[in-house]
Amino acid sequence: MGYEIIKDRDIPEIDVLVAGFPGTGLIGGIASEQLINVLDLEQVASVKSPEFPPTAVIFDGIPRRPVRFFAGNGLLLVKSDMVIPSELVDSLSKAVIDWALEQGVRELVIFDGIPERDDSDEKKVWGAMSSYAAVDKAKKLDIDLIKRGAITGISCSLLMYAGEKDIRAVGMLAEGSTKLPDPRAAAVLLDKFAEYKGLNIDTTSLIDSAEELESQFAQLGDRANTAQSDMETRSASPPLYG
Repeated sequence: MGYEIIKDRDIPEIDVLVAGFPGTGLIGGIASEQLINVLDLEQVASVKSPEFPPTAVIFDGIPRRPVRFFAGNGLLLVKSDMVIPSELVDSLSKAVIDWALEQGVRELVIFDGIPERDDSDEKKVWGAMSSYAAVDKAKKLDIDLIKRGAITGISCSLLMYAGEKDIRAVGMLAEGSTKLPDPRAAAVLLDKFAEYKGLNIDTTSLIDSAEELESQFAQLGDRANTAQSDMETRSASPPLYG
């Protein structure tokens, strides 16, 4: 499977690759987009492949490839605006990491989500590492490692291939909704990432988005309950015919 990475401009000095792909609650994608906006990262490259579905994202009337690289503040960020087909995740992971290594990257941080626990309202961030050495070096993350479990999709492939290439890789997995976009979980993840990397990342807009989304669905729920109540009332009191 062939991938061509097309550079838009020169790559500034970088040492960390951040990867955010669509997953649970769209957390990886939301967190990546916020990072781009807050840190003013610039698009530096995009991925072209005949294997991709015929998909483009439109910005200001201009189509762009769905998998793109952004850079700034010592970071190289790769994000996707489409779900990567399962048959492409391994080959794309290798293409992304190999190209990032050529640009000077020595560490990988993956943004993703996992289903939230039913017994807690806290949006906890869990960790998965590429190796025991990465575990030792990432202790300042101050997050609990997943002791037993499974991850799937491109986050899994990125972690595994990073281990093969001896890159320190940290998977940051925020608990989030499996049914709705979860900007609140993305905010929790970014707060932890900011602490880890000593960055100032404003997540206020994500919290505002979460509150607005929660309000909208609460209103929808109220309307649905009202409609259900009305239906039950009409069912219990059928019209009389003379």
